[in-house]
Amino acid sequence: MPPAIPVATYRLQFTANFDFDAAAAVVPYLKALGITHVYASPFMKARKGSTHGYDVVDHAKINPELGGDAGFDRLSKALLAHDLGLILDFVPNHVGVHFADNPWWLDVLEWGPASPHAVSFDIDWELLPYRARGGVLLPIIGSSYGEALEKGDIELRYDAEEGSFRLGISSIGCPLRPSGTARFYAAPSRKAVRKIAKPDGNCSIWPRVTGDCATPTARRRLPSRRS
Repeated sequence: MPPAIPVATYRLQFTANFDFDAAAAVVPYLKALGITHVYASPFMKARKGSTHGYDVVDHAKINPELGGDAGFDRLSKALLAHDLGLILDFVPNHVGVHFADNPWWLDVLEWGPASPHAVSFDIDWELLPYRARGGVLLPIIGSSYGEALEKGDIELRYDAEEGSFRLGISSIGCPLRPSGTARFYAAPSRKAVRKIAKPDGNCSIWPRVTGDCATPTARRRLPSRRS
């Protein structure tokens, strides 16, 4: 067994080009050097193509680009076979939030303080005194609002997989508050939304929106962002 207190560490920077199997292959060499613990860069699921691993988008999963659970199991067995310990560079406040690939962050944007993940982020909801209600200010528009709107940089998108509307800004998809989308289901808005969702107007949104939750009244009954 490796000593409880590290004597000599060696940092390995994991990337798609240096994954768990590549690390397992150098374990015998590290043992011969006198290393007692491998100091690993973050290997939870990070943004696709990350070269450092700090832009984590899912703390509950091991990065599939590094070999996933199976690859990590092989590395663990190699470390155990050579009596080497493992130290993970784990920084909870390092997360990727700029794109639409972090489910916790997207849930917070959609539900506000009512999201079960809101406590995971240090957000001052009352930082915007000119707003009637609290919110989050995101620096994601590359120009003034009017200019971005005219250029088509801001658009309404429908996510068929999630069954929700999003505000598309460049490659970022900001989810809209469910209770605030009731207007899209009102008769005057249906034609406009069809054009937004599909240029030819033959939109498949409405057949997929079924049940009581699809009605504007039901949507207004959804929990508020603060409940």
